[in-house]
Amino acid sequence: METAMEYANLFFAGISAVMASIQVWQASRNQQIAVTAFDDRLKAAPDEPETIAAAEELLSIAPADVIEDLEGRAEKCWTKYREVLGGPFLPGEIDEATESVKACVCRELRRIKSINGGKIPDRWLPQWEAYDCSASSATLKVLHNFR
Repeated sequence: METAMEYANLFFAGISAVMASIQVWQASRNQQIAVTAFDDRLKAAPDEPETIAAAEELLSIAPADVIEDLEGRAEKCWTKYREVLGGPFLPGEIDEATESVKACVCRELRRIKSINGGKIPDRWLPQWEAYDCSASSATLKVLHNFR
């Protein structure tokens, strides 16, 4: 059974892996390169000082069961995204999956913000900004895909 620190670490690492793969996908439109970016980042990120510090920061503001829930929901999203990146999908379908995983990550980051009294913790702010999780822009991007 994983500890709260391991869940917090995996949560940050998974978000980092998604971010890396999205950047590669949007720049290259090459699924294999994006899959490699995801896999490499997910493997490397847990041991990096930035990830460990972000996990510790999350532990300081959220109870263990909440961290486990955050990570569990986010992991389902990025696992599905990884499957789409690695599968026989068209670029438009990957773009839709990209917007979906971004919305999922933003939902979980908003939960952290809520737990932390309306403030994104410092070490999580780069993810918040990279995913453009401000409520209005994230909502507009998601709604745009359903028109």
